[in-house]
Amino acid sequence: MSEDAVAAVISALGESIGIPGLRPDAHGCCRLLFDGNQVVEIHPSSAQGRWLLSCVLRGRRADGPSELQLLMQGNHMGAGFGGGWAALDGQGQAVLHLPIPWTEATASALLQAIEMLLQNAERWMQRLSEGVMGAASLSHSARGLQLRV
Repeated sequence: MSEDAVAAVISALGESIGIPGLRPDAHGCCRLLFDGNQVVEIHPSSAQGRWLLSCVLRGRRADGPSELQLLMQGNHMGAGFGGGWAALDGQGQAVLHLPIPWTEATASALLQAIEMLLQNAERWMQRLSEGVMGAASLSHSARGLQLRV
């Protein structure tokens, strides 16, 4: 996809969400802030023939084995992330990714993908919080059992 085509898609997206004049940066990337704290990055990947939408799970570091296990289970066949996947960024924070093929990259399709990515991010932040608390309570219960034996 050419730079002009990338700019046209981002501009059309901007028009559809009430941000006239939205443009990609020098790398073709566009970052949008939602609800004052959730960033979605839209990045064209010409080598892969697709756009890649990414969203960091705010404040969710995948430090423990239970969080990593939950993310990997979500990655299995892409089922947990609406066809996307989870990864860890350079700071160890969980990031959700969702690809959109060039051929499907309209403003409407990108907007639907952004909404799905944000919904998945919210769901996974909650799931990871619950998973960590559940693992902590199981660990606490197991320690109590060990002490009684």
